[in-house]
Amino acid sequence: MVNAFKLILLCLAALGGTTTCLEILFEQFEQFSGFDIVDMKLRVRKFNRTMMTLNGTIFIRQPIDNDLVFHTDLFHSRLGNQQFNHYPGRLPTCGFCDFFDNLHNVYEEHIHDIVNVPALNECPVLVREAHILDKVFPSSVLPPFCPTGLWKIVISGRLNEEEKLNYHMVVKVYENNYFG
Repeated sequence: MVNAFKLILLCLAALGGTTTCLEILFEQFEQFSGFDIVDMKLRVRKFNRTMMTLNGTIFIRQPIDNDLVFHTDLFHSRLGNQQFNHYPGRLPTCGFCDFFDNLHNVYEEHIHDIVNVPALNECPVLVREAHILDKVFPSSVLPPFCPTGLWKIVISGRLNEEEKLNYHMVVKVYENNYFG
């Protein structure tokens, strides 16, 4: 889920007093397997006319250490019509504990409001419930080369190369033009 936050700030100034910023919205979140390890009861909901947020609870059902390794695959739909093509880019593979340590070290401002998030250097991550309330996807983490359209991020957790956890999220990247 949060591997997708490993990106950097982008706002481009255009000619004529118009500013173009890339924005990102949650579209969908779905877990397919691994409910006995991590059960993510998360849903995307419309917060207002222009904003979608992520809400729910993540139940960590058993202690997890770095043996559970996250792998990601990215898919892009340029037209936003759900016809996804595999994107050659990859996010780094890392263990469960290292993943949360990286979030704390690089993206602390984006996770500080998640209730009961695993602490920095906590390994193994103990049984808990983490609560997410009206979390907006932080557009400031977009890379400068991010194409607009729909993006599907498929994340799998593997233990000894056997898939134990699988979920995906779909986000929409679009240009937000406004006069500055």
